[in-house]
Formats: sequence, structure tokens, C-alpha cells
Amino acid sequence: MKKFSKYFIALLITVALFALAWYASIYFNNRKINEIIKAQNQATIDVMSSETQFELLQQSSCQDSVSNDELASELSNLADKITYGEQNFSDQTQLNLLKQQYSVLEVKDFLLTKQISTRCKQSVVTILYFYSNDNTCTDCLNQGYVLDALRQQYPNVRVYSFDAGLDSSTIRALISVYKVPKTLPTLVLDGKTYSGFQTLAALQKLLPATPVKKPVSATKH
Repeated sequence: MKKFSKYFIALLITVALFALAWYASIYFNNRKINEIIKAQNQATIDVMSSETQFELLQQSSCQDSVSNDELASELSNLADKITYGEQNFSDQTQLNLLKQQYSVLEVKDFLLTKQISTRCKQSVVTILYFYSNDNTCTDCLNQGYVLDALRQQYPNVRVYSFDAGLDSSTIRALISVYKVPKTLPTLVLDGKTYSGFQTLAALQKLLPATPVKKPVSATKH
């Protein structure tokens, strides 16, 4: 009887620990989702703000240059949270919806950046990064690290990341316009498509001859 009691108590402890771990996982996942939603809402506001600023710029000179650096910072913050979700969330349904919305925000910022760059003759380099989270893209993670290092060195470089396998009409339109192949990772640098992994040195050669640099700091990954 005592032996049975020991087994029963051990079973109860095991069940309790499992339930606690399960509850903690759900709690922290929901908390992270809420953080993503909050960051996404802020990015949406920043998009609208930048679009309004650009409309005002149309009526004035570029002396008081419009900058969407705050939006870039929000998008970068949001990207980090989505990357965490991709690696840690078991239920991807809600995350995929957020990623679709995030992709739209990225494209809006991309188009706005090009407009401002042309209007004010600013030297801004845009890179569209198409990746996949499945096991077929062995170089996608490393390509992300390379792009992080590139952004740290060149503040005039804007990187926009897109999950090529996401069910998104926006991403499909980008893939069609820039003729992105199925081979990933793929980069579109200032309108020209480069398929396969690109080293930091290779990307530096593709940048303008005299880019503005800043000291390299630790990446976010």
C-alpha cells in the first residue's frame, strides 16, 4: 500500500509539473503575441505618420528632410519579435496573420523610402530579403546574420525581410515583380535580384562606392 502511495504521489507531482510548464508556455506565448500586436500597431501609426509627412514634403523643399527612421526602428523591433515567434511558438496561425500584416507595413515603408529618396535625392540602398523557415533553406539563418552586420555598418541600407512561403498576396506580388526564384535565400538589392547566399564582402561590393559607415555594434540575434 505504501509503495502504491509513493507511485501515486510521484504521478501527481509529475502531472502538476507538466501542467505548470504547459500553463507557463501558454502565458509567455500570449504575452509575446501581445507584444507583437502592440509593436505592430505602433508601426502602423508610424507608417501613417510618415505618409502624412511625405504629403507635406510634396508642398515644400527638402531642407527639412522627412525621415522615417522611427518607423525603421519600430519595424526592426517588430521583426525581432516575429523571429522569436517563428522559433518558439508551436501554434503559427496567429503569428502568420501578424506576419502578413507586417509584410504590408514593410512594403509601405519600402515604397515610401524610395519616394523620399527620389524626391530629396537621398542615398538610400534598399534590400528585399526573401527567406524560408523550413529545413530546405540551410543558408537563410546565416544570410540574416550577414544582413544584420551590413545594416550595422551602413546606416543608409534598409533591409526588408519576407517569408517567401507565407500565404500573402503582397509577397506573391513582390516575387512576381522581381522574378524571385524558388532558390532561397534571395536578395533584391536596388531592384536587381541575387539568388543564393551572399557574403558580407560580396554585398559590400554591390553598395555605392562611397557609402556612409558607422562602427559595427553587436547584432540583435
